[in-house]
Amino acid sequence: MATFDIGSQNAGSIQNVGGDLTIGQLHAEAAWSAVEVRQELTRLAEEIARTSLPHSSLVAAEGALAAAAAEAAGPTADRARIVQLLERATHVLDDAGALSTAGRGVVESLRRTAVVLGPAGKALLALLPLL
Repeated sequence: MATFDIGSQNAGSIQNVGGDLTIGQLHAEAAWSAVEVRQELTRLAEEIARTSLPHSSLVAAEGALAAAAAEAAGPTADRARIVQLLERATHVLDDAGALSTAGRGVVESLRRTAVVLGPAGKALLALLPLL
């Protein structure tokens, strides 16, 4: 018999079962906060500003971040669009060598932003190097 230490749980219905459990329907909702996304985008912009990117790369990355921040500030922010813009910025940063030479700050900021975006940020996480 296996013992599991689940820790604390917060849910409408919690079922701890010793055997098999069949769930007929599962409804899950992932909440995300546009405010948190904008905060992370601000941190990311600050990290990018500290790098020594070539001017054209810096302008391209900042442009993509500004567009992502504008999308996040809209009344109906589109997470997929924000991720596309961050992917564009990530490719610019990677092509300029910033993901491997700028230290952990840029990568960690991108990672935090992807996590805050929830499932939509998964594609962005896949682009990031493991440091």
